[in-house]
Amino acid sequence: MPGEVKKSRIQWVEDQLVRIIGGIIGLLLALMVIIVFSNVVARYFLNSSLAWSEELSRFMLIWLAFLGAVLAYVKNEHLGLDILIIVLPYKISRMLLVLSNLLVIVGIGILLHGGWTMTAFTFNSGWTSPALAIPYGIVYFIVPFSGVLLLMQAFLKLGDNISNLNKALKGDK
Repeated sequence: MPGEVKKSRIQWVEDQLVRIIGGIIGLLLALMVIIVFSNVVARYFLNSSLAWSEELSRFMLIWLAFLGAVLAYVKNEHLGLDILIIVLPYKISRMLLVLSNLLVIVGIGILLHGGWTMTAFTFNSGWTSPALAIPYGIVYFIVPFSGVLLLMQAFLKLGDNISNLNKALKGDK
């Protein structure tokens, strides 16, 4: 169509990822509400609770939080202090963005390493949850999974920030 900007393949993949993660988050949230509400009804009206409901809803909340962190990072909705970016000259602010991106990559790397270590340990140990009897490795797998997604996004952002820095250094804005 005339006037329409063609998206890059990377942008298309990113958009699809956002849609999928958003759908999974919505599904997890809806299931959590249904499970917790069912347990409340069972406890107060039937005098019997669902033994597995609290554990499953907690595991779902863990997954929801990590997937939400990925979604927030992709959409630039994480809390951040941008006062230096606003008040410093353009070239210096672009340098700070590259530096902050590098620090984020280091932090995500630490998260990824720790998450992978914890997931591998819990899978290898055979540790299972008491009520559901599922391996904790399945629950903890969200940490390295979301870490990989965050790391990929961080490298994309770093590329954009380096490109913007190069333009700033050449005098383009």
